[in-house]
Amino acid sequence: MSERTALVSIHQSFRRCFDAIEKQQNEWQCMLLQCDPLLSSLSNLAEQLQACQRVEFRSSPVHCFPDLEDRLRYKLTAAMEATLEELSEKMSALQKVRDAVSHQVGSVLYVYEVNAEGIGLGASMERSVLSPSIADMLEWLQDIEKHYRNQYLRRKLLLQVRYDRLSEIQTLPQSWDNVAEKSTSRHQLVEDTLLNVSFFREAQ
Repeated sequence: MSERTALVSIHQSFRRCFDAIEKQQNEWQCMLLQCDPLLSSLSNLAEQLQACQRVEFRSSPVHCFPDLEDRLRYKLTAAMEATLEELSEKMSALQKVRDAVSHQVGSVLYVYEVNAEGIGLGASMERSVLSPSIADMLEWLQDIEKHYRNQYLRRKLLLQVRYDRLSEIQTLPQSWDNVAEKSTSRHQLVEDTLLNVSFFREAQ
């Protein structure tokens, strides 16, 4: 295989990958937006349940309803479980994004490895006005894959809630937002990378 043919094959693989990542990033952002009201609802339910636990029902005006406390707790707990189930479905969608990105990046790495000898190290380092170097793009893709992997794992861990820690559930919306804020340098990673390769993707 000639160097030209090898380069074309690698560049086509990159373009397919970046196209897929743009689509997956849109799906990722959509799922995160759908999580926000669910997290807010879960926080409010935890606050109500905690308030319920603090009330002395026996000495309150509703003491004549002996099963009221249990019914309230059951209702609130059931609502929390239903909300967590909805969040679990959103996490499944985020997992699919993570897996799709990993698959695409893996495909690019495979194509590069197959053709690396044919193009040589020098060609991998070359940049132009329209195209970043192959080395740059490989590094960006690996960073993006790591970004999705870490973001998914941190969010999944946050949702492993315990009902004896209601105060933690109440702060879930803030903790959820902090996942992105703690990785400020990577917060715009996908968007910045897609911008950096915009001319490359348009060139054929």
